[in-house]
Amino acid sequence: MSTDFLRLLVADDEVLARKLLRQYASACEGVEVVRECADTAALEAALDQEPVDAALLDIRMPGRDVFDVLAEVAERKPLPSLIFATAYDRYAVRAFDVNAVDYLVKPFTGPRFDAAIARLRERRRADTPAMGVTRLLRDLGRRPDRLLVPEGRRMVPLAVSAIGWIRAEGDYARIHSGGRSYLVYRTLNDLEARLDPAEFIRVHRSAIVRLDQIVEVRSADSSRYRLTLTDGTTLIVSRSRAATLRELIL
Repeated sequence: MSTDFLRLLVADDEVLARKLLRQYASACEGVEVVRECADTAALEAALDQEPVDAALLDIRMPGRDVFDVLAEVAERKPLPSLIFATAYDRYAVRAFDVNAVDYLVKPFTGPRFDAAIARLRERRRADTPAMGVTRLLRDLGRRPDRLLVPEGRRMVPLAVSAIGWIRAEGDYARIHSGGRSYLVYRTLNDLEARLDPAEFIRVHRSAIVRLDQIVEVRSADSSRYRLTLTDGTTLIVSRSRAATLRELIL
């Protein structure tokens, strides 16, 4: 059988969503849905059965957290390639953490599904076999070179090297890059843990800055600094973070 032939597992608690995914798959040459699940317990059982090439997963389903299920299954056996298909764009960063092939935000069209399948095939040609526990754990611990950010109704990759600075907005974070900003459902603590401390510094409880974006450092008072960034933004470095800044660039 051709390596381009794909056997898919579909996991979604909505009957109509599973039906739509099956329709999209049947219209796509060389793609077959061989297994369906409506909750995470069924998903875990299905992943433990005969391997499939890819799993198309909703994120909010009855039962346990989808990401917890994936991590536990990966300790026992290799996971298939992962494509998330969900109405919630705020989980895109977590999807990237587990090296997802694509992230489809509902409602999406047949051509968007086809694009995800094309990306899956490209990934499989370049990187086989599918991700197992070693690779999953490596990806969970690595420093990503991209983050997925929302752009309209889709998620697009943003190079970490293009990030200027990040500001906390409650449970969200706003990433500033090249005169644009992107609101992601991720706390600043989460993002700080994923970014290279040799390239980024937490200057305040509400802000992270890329070091090469700093163009000026001035004293704000006896124990704090005022930063000016390449885009003209000014930020105060808190007293607790001032010592780290001095070690890195002063």
